[in-house]
Amino acid sequence: MPTKKPKISQSSQRTYTIGVVIDQLLAGGVQLAAIEQVRQLRKLGQHATLLILMRKRYPIDFSHLVDGVPHLYLSDSYPPSLRQTVKLPIFNFLSTLHLVSPLLAPPVIKPGQYDILVSWGTTTCLTTQAIFRKRKIPYIAIIPDPIDYILEHVYSKTSLSLFFPLLKRIAKYFEASFVKDASQVVIISKVHAPYLVKHYGRKPIVLHLGVHPPPSLPTKRGKELLSFGRWEKEKNPTFLLHLIKKIPKVQLTIAGTWMSDDELIWFRNRIKSERLSKRVSVIDHYTAKSLAKLCSRARLWVHPHFEAFGLAALEAAGHGLPIVIPEKSGVTEKFTSGIHGFFPGSVDLKEYLKFVRLLLTDERLAFRMGIAASQVVKRDFTWTTNVKKLLHLITYSIDKKPSTQVAVIEIGHTQGTTLSGGDKLMEPMATRLTGNYSFTIIVSHLGSAHWKQAQLTKKMRILPRNRFDGFSDPVSVFLTYCHRMWTASFALWREKDAKVIYSSTNILPDVLPAFVVKRFRPQALWIARIHHLIPPPHKREGKPIVNIVSYLMQWLALVMIRTGADTVIALNESLKSQLLTRGFSRRNLEVLGAGIDLRHIGTGKDRSNIGQYEGVFLGRLHPTKGIFDLIPIWRRVINSHPQARLAVIGGGQEYLHGFLERLIAKAGLAGNVRLLGQLPDSEVYALMRKAKIFLFTDHEAGWGLAVAEAMACGLPVVGFDTGVLGSVYRRGFRKVPLGDIDGFARETQTLLDKPRLRARLVAEAISQMRSLDWNTTTRQFERILVKTMSREG
Repeated sequence: MPTKKPKISQSSQRTYTIGVVIDQLLAGGVQLAAIEQVRQLRKLGQHATLLILMRKRYPIDFSHLVDGVPHLYLSDSYPPSLRQTVKLPIFNFLSTLHLVSPLLAPPVIKPGQYDILVSWGTTTCLTTQAIFRKRKIPYIAIIPDPIDYILEHVYSKTSLSLFFPLLKRIAKYFEASFVKDASQVVIISKVHAPYLVKHYGRKPIVLHLGVHPPPSLPTKRGKELLSFGRWEKEKNPTFLLHLIKKIPKVQLTIAGTWMSDDELIWFRNRIKSERLSKRVSVIDHYTAKSLAKLCSRARLWVHPHFEAFGLAALEAAGHGLPIVIPEKSGVTEKFTSGIHGFFPGSVDLKEYLKFVRLLLTDERLAFRMGIAASQVVKRDFTWTTNVKKLLHLITYSIDKKPSTQVAVIEIGHTQGTTLSGGDKLMEPMATRLTGNYSFTIIVSHLGSAHWKQAQLTKKMRILPRNRFDGFSDPVSVFLTYCHRMWTASFALWREKDAKVIYSSTNILPDVLPAFVVKRFRPQALWIARIHHLIPPPHKREGKPIVNIVSYLMQWLALVMIRTGADTVIALNESLKSQLLTRGFSRRNLEVLGAGIDLRHIGTGKDRSNIGQYEGVFLGRLHPTKGIFDLIPIWRRVINSHPQARLAVIGGGQEYLHGFLERLIAKAGLAGNVRLLGQLPDSEVYALMRKAKIFLFTDHEAGWGLAVAEAMACGLPVVGFDTGVLGSVYRRGFRKVPLGDIDGFARETQTLLDKPRLRARLVAEAISQMRSLDWNTTTRQFERILVKTMSREG
């Protein structure tokens, strides 16, 4: 991650003024957690206050919850006509003051009144974000559940689901905004971490909730079933009635507040209709003392609904009760099914009955599980532990410097085929940078997929499509480039906070926007990557007019880089030498190669369904990759090895794929050469680990990323001499002059015939891969980045 994840093992002794923000006061898990954090922060000497967005009347008076806790209702300072809130129809979590507080709350907070705000809940974060933007008070966003999750799990069976396409887009827009502005994003379990990373590019910090375990536990367990928490229809309380009907003579207590009086009345009527009034008790309010008494009478705690965390389960475990709750609920991350309770795979009556009956009939098992669960709570889930970790996050958030904004331009990809090597260089480094960086990615639709999946703090500026996108003819590609250069220049110009501009390749669409913005905004620092130089038109394969235009575009791009870039990064030493002969300055010219993910490649599983091949080619299906050399090379190989098979992996234009298939058939190689198309990385690596030789037929190459991947998979390489083998890679290969088909085939046959020679090259190949890991490359890039920024001014 570009923002270094803070260690949260200790707290600071400094004193801060902290506002812990909730939307309303009631006995919900979020509100109780926030109140307890204020209490514990004050015990640690911090000036903490509970900030409540709105006063809201409930049938039960919850004011006792904040006895002895400094608190402030922000809505009391709103204009009188706007202090009342009205719940929006259908929504349980949204009311009018949720919508207007972002406008009304910021003026209530004075500049510098708080050092930081700790904001609980997605709707509350909208207001704290508004305060941050007006008063520059940083905030920590604690997100128990993203809005998308709430909609799907609470409202998917209501009429509101008809509006999900619109509501989700609106929700994600605002959620992405406050997640981006937050100093830290915190979740209470790992449940929602993948969602936040995927959709918002923020890797959240997990901060589990806490409880106050009682000083002592009962010496034996009671006989009742107990379920407590905050209730509503969506929590599936009727499941408990179906459960208890299957277990004669056992009492069930359901305790906790209800979202509405109507739902509480509905449930009590449901108990009567099921004729369970004598066996089921409903308690709509409890204190810490009464909860301890309820737990002492119970054999186990049971819950009929998946929870992103499940604070009630934690409280029950703290009181020595074994817990029964759906698996993967957040609270189960620290507990083990069969040791601390049971975690059914789904809310299935048959499965629940099996576990509940077992605990009811075996008191010793229930007691043993309850004691084990309480020990986990005392070790990992106290409020003291929670708040010390929170205080460390607060210190980090206040102390951390503003992030360095980096704008990345990567718009050269024109067809829906495999990305070229130049387009793969920045994303793996950006995800590994350890400094305080954030990224804006200016990219085309066709090239955006890998950036969307990248796990880093980022803002995506995806260029609008044009009518020529995706076509492979030269005119369409040229017009696409022109359109992208125009739109990307404006997109980059709008990134006024970008301190560093990084152009991903030396093709003109990536270079021109950086050059233009650098001219008008000279304080911006431009790092230009040069990944490859195409040869003069008469020395290059392909259509003459295309080669001429490509060469002229390259010439113009190189002039812009030479005269405008603060730092130029060549992909290898040979390329650096070429640039020096073209007038580039040695002073700002660096060399940095690519890298591979050794851990990802090395830990993959071999697959039995992957075929065995003697040779492998990996790359785009393009003439400059030497794809038309593969056929005559392999034709010669099978003269001595008739059963040898070659796998050709990679995507490309359809006409090239079809043309290759016809050449294979014409050469009589249909049984020896397979065009496998584009495959997932895991399949590529599994296939290469089972093969014998990698064929590197590129006619032009800057670094040869596929060579590194092949070597990491344990393949020796046979390749043409294009300046990569022997420069980037020192060992583990056999090379022949460019265009020497016979020599290429002879070297391939030699390696197939001599397993000892092949094994020696494999050992050489693997040994040098350790220095080509992306982590090493990223550290080198960060040194270049810091060096470039030191030239500022």
